[in-house]
Amino acid sequence: MSRSDVTVRAIEPSDLPAIIRIDEKLSGQTRKEYWQRRLEISALRPPWMSLVAETDGRIAGFLFGWVAESEFGMSQPTAWVDLIGVDPPYRGRGIAHALIGRFVRSGQELRAIQKVATLIDLTQADVREFFLRQGFHHGPMIQMERDVQS
Repeated sequence: MSRSDVTVRAIEPSDLPAIIRIDEKLSGQTRKEYWQRRLEISALRPPWMSLVAETDGRIAGFLFGWVAESEFGMSQPTAWVDLIGVDPPYRGRGIAHALIGRFVRSGQELRAIQKVATLIDLTQADVREFFLRQGFHHGPMIQMERDVQS
């Protein structure tokens, strides 16, 4: 399959079952309510920020994103890849590459983004390697957190 066999489009409510199915394969959890909320949030954002990729007549991947301006000390509009998932049988076929490509192109055209960023779990070497292959590199920020005591 070539990358031209992948169609990327805005998420629609009817895509929810496919997204849930892919997430179950990736996370091992059933999170229907979570994905329903995510879809509701995505409806409030421009269509290019939440995408699905189709190939072989089915949804093979998804991407949820957003744009920050002057957040986290960044002075320019920055697109953030919030969630990306590809159905395991379709990995290595350009699905995620097509999703990120469309997300970045739309962000450049519609919001004049100059950067795209994401947060990853450093213990997931495969995720890190994927983003490195997509041209991402370590940026100047670090994630900080604190446990909240009851």
